[in-house]
Amino acid sequence: MEQKFTIEHPGKVIDHPFPPTRPDIKIVESSNRITEVDCQELQWWFAIPKMGERYMWAEYDGETQKLDAVTEMIPTAPAIIRDIDCVEIQFNEWLAKDWPPSPDLMYVAIDETHTRWISVVNTIDGRRIFNTIGDEWFEAQWGPDAKRRIVDDGRYELQPDGSYKLTDGQGFGAGTYDVTIGENTFHCLRVLDADITKEHGDELAEVYIEVETGRTVFFRRYDGRFLRGDLLKKFPNNRRIVINDITYIHSNCTGWFHDTFTLASFGQTANATDQTEK
Repeated sequence: MEQKFTIEHPGKVIDHPFPPTRPDIKIVESSNRITEVDCQELQWWFAIPKMGERYMWAEYDGETQKLDAVTEMIPTAPAIIRDIDCVEIQFNEWLAKDWPPSPDLMYVAIDETHTRWISVVNTIDGRRIFNTIGDEWFEAQWGPDAKRRIVDDGRYELQPDGSYKLTDGQGFGAGTYDVTIGENTFHCLRVLDADITKEHGDELAEVYIEVETGRTVFFRRYDGRFLRGDLLKKFPNNRRIVINDITYIHSNCTGWFHDTFTLASFGQTANATDQTEK
């Protein structure tokens, strides 16, 4: 039986399938190797940029395992910006803590090989601010086009101490794992999307993508040890990933650390509330 939970917060009520406490998760390496997946999602905002793709994800406090945030992405209209066909997305969001909210609007696109951001809209001091492809710093803020095809070509070479050394490979794949969330088990490519351009590292995404659907079922964000002070001192017991002697600590821009689950984590591919309405 499908469970539905309701969050009530001043000015905001969201129906969603995410339990108030983080579900049990088990991650086991698999010998049934995955070499590539087709990920149509915005990386790593989890929705596919198409009309009709109403999607949700949830973030759980890494320490208390309590629900901290639910985000819903709602495609509202097709659009054309700078001669690029794209989709307008609005956000419906509940935050348990005082975090920066998601943008007011996103304009995003997908083609046969890539997904990408076209424009992002925020309200600052009552004014709508558009940051659009081609503007200065847009790519630095939102990234270049993301390849849908994600491969494991041996880029990450596991060392005896559990750290990684980079090889000549270019793929983001880092092994094959079976991920069990509640009663559902997913055969996944593990992805390490790491920024290694800075001396002490920048951001790293650890992502588990189910091979059949290309959907993210589990996500953790890491920051380079010295990205915001000394994160190893702040979080001495947190998970860490070491690549080329650069240490990444399980933490994010909220100043804390979280585990992220999506609708796909619970065997759903679209917002069940939206499906019911239709």
